Amino acid sequence: MPVIAVLNPKGGSGKTTVAINLAHALALDGDKVLLVDSDLQGSARD
Repeated sequence: MPVIAVLNPKGGSGKTTVAINLAHALALDGDKVLLVDSDLQGSARD
């Protein structure tokens, strides 16, 4: 099971946007996806 992590200590660098779009693209391709948002802001959860 491959794991893809989108990490960067700098805020506002687009990590959540990249992670959400990557997860969506993989899901559309038929892959099973689990998106975990460990940021306190929780933008991906919203």
